[in-house]
Amino acid sequence: MNKEKVIHFKWDWQLSSTPEDLWYLASDTNRLFKSIKLPSVQPADISYEVKKEHLQLSYDSINYSDAWIEEPYEWEYPFRLGVKRNYKNGIYKEVQLQIDLFPNSSGTSLQYQVWITPGNALLSFFSIFKLKTLIRNRLKNYFKNCDELCKKNWLPYNQEVEKKLAAGSQKRIEAIKNDLIEQTGKKDIVTELIDFIKRADEIDLQHIKPLKLAKQWHAKTNEVLQVFLHSVKAGLLNFNWNLSCPNCRKIQKTCKTLNEIHEPIYCSACNEEFSVNFNRSVQLTFKPNPLIRKISGRSYALSHPQITPHVVIQQYLKPGQRRYVKTQLEDGIYELKASNAEGKATLSVSENGQDTVRVRLTELGIDGEAQIVNQPNLILENSTDKEQLFTIQKTTWDPEEVTAAHVTSLQVFRDLFSHEVLRKGEKIAVDQLTLMFTDLFNSTGMYQQDGDNHAVGRVIEHFDILHDAVAKEGGAVVKTIGDSVMAVFSNPAQAFRAFAAAQKIISKDKRFDKSLKLKAGIHHGSCVAVNLNSKIDYFGSTVNMASRLVDYADENEAVISEVVSADMEMQKILDERKFRYTTKTNYVQFKGFDSQRFTVQHVRMEPPALRLVI
Repeated sequence: MNKEKVIHFKWDWQLSSTPEDLWYLASDTNRLFKSIKLPSVQPADISYEVKKEHLQLSYDSINYSDAWIEEPYEWEYPFRLGVKRNYKNGIYKEVQLQIDLFPNSSGTSLQYQVWITPGNALLSFFSIFKLKTLIRNRLKNYFKNCDELCKKNWLPYNQEVEKKLAAGSQKRIEAIKNDLIEQTGKKDIVTELIDFIKRADEIDLQHIKPLKLAKQWHAKTNEVLQVFLHSVKAGLLNFNWNLSCPNCRKIQKTCKTLNEIHEPIYCSACNEEFSVNFNRSVQLTFKPNPLIRKISGRSYALSHPQITPHVVIQQYLKPGQRRYVKTQLEDGIYELKASNAEGKATLSVSENGQDTVRVRLTELGIDGEAQIVNQPNLILENSTDKEQLFTIQKTTWDPEEVTAAHVTSLQVFRDLFSHEVLRKGEKIAVDQLTLMFTDLFNSTGMYQQDGDNHAVGRVIEHFDILHDAVAKEGGAVVKTIGDSVMAVFSNPAQAFRAFAAAQKIISKDKRFDKSLKLKAGIHHGSCVAVNLNSKIDYFGSTVNMASRLVDYADENEAVISEVVSADMEMQKILDERKFRYTTKTNYVQFKGFDSQRFTVQHVRMEPPALRLVI
């Protein structure tokens, strides 16, 4: 910028919350720009030659003719963010903003700076006065509200008032509310959800996160998901499937049904095709039904840190440029990448890492590993002849997103939306899923002893017990095969608890004699989701192994694989001994896996101890 022509504003406010707590609100410029009453924005066609990662934008209003090319946002979680706009018309030539969050003994000193290069003499006294007074006061109110939200541990909607709803929606809401309470039995969650829909800003209603709300409401995640799914069926909400690129993690396609997913998907940001994965890149998102509350879908910033919250550092460096970066990272594994370079580096963050790390990018690209501390001194250097966008990002995905793997393993989803299946021939990867196969021990003897009619009745009744036990633990029955059940869960502990609960009920139920005993095999791993018989089914080695495990089980026994017994929550269950059981380790070979020998654990459920009554 030509300093002689630059108009500079700097405002400071003292806030009592920490930079980490303030970050998700302070860095959300979509919310920020709306709060200071800037117009919404839209993509624009300004030039055919636009640099990678740059956006062509204009205001979405007939009252404004401004159009600009926006450089990539830069940020250092949780201390700084900024962006620069290069205008092609209007009264500005360049506008750059920067927000700094300085931690101190009282909380955070937040500094907001704007540099304006006028495009012509039309930058009037009124425009400058508006920035100095009106915009400054709006910014002050926004950040003070952010501070209040953090102090009270509230979400933004908690400060909002009820909004205008669609005509006749109040009667619909009351009718739906009563039905939902009757169907789910979750009056508190239903009430909270309706309050959220009435009060929340449109920004929060464009992509409702049930798991985030569950945390705020101190409710169980699967119970909140159950209410959300019933709400879609009742007409309170709608849902869509978002397909995200596994590289940049930006949403590239939105589908109304799973049947619309067809690989490969093209990522416009990365300029490459990708395959989706049920555990990560296929996510279920909710919005209000338009008959309840209409959402405009307007955006006030199309790129900011909260669009890619997994990215903790993003820096735009020109050839030969060096940048000193400050950040604060949680323990874990991170990836360092550059937009115009091959490869990536792995960063392991812990208190035992290095204090200072220098990353010098050359034409050879990025490679290697490094261990860094939680508050490292990072030096990024671009020694290539290209502009580079450096990013450091978490390898884990957002835990507040509802993944397809999670929701399709819920019985309530399969019961309410049985039509939600993949298109025929489509095969979608599932990285992590728990498979449980159950069977009846010595069922042949039961048929011979009791006769077909009686035995079949007992088998069907045991299916009902398993169905309820699986659903209660957040799983889903995929299918029955003879006397066997195939069920899926998000984690191994859910499967084991479901087996233990069903076995306990069957052992005490007077409808079943001692000849009917349950056994199970449980395994966890990757598989492939497909459409089979108009249902979501699963195939692969993990499925095959789980089906083999049950063959090694004795009566009232679950045979679990090594990966299941190593699961932390599963170990906790066994250590706490909430169930009466005995265990033993075995080494087995499975049909179809002749060259491999597997370690398994037999967990035998024991009958309750006899009590002597005197």
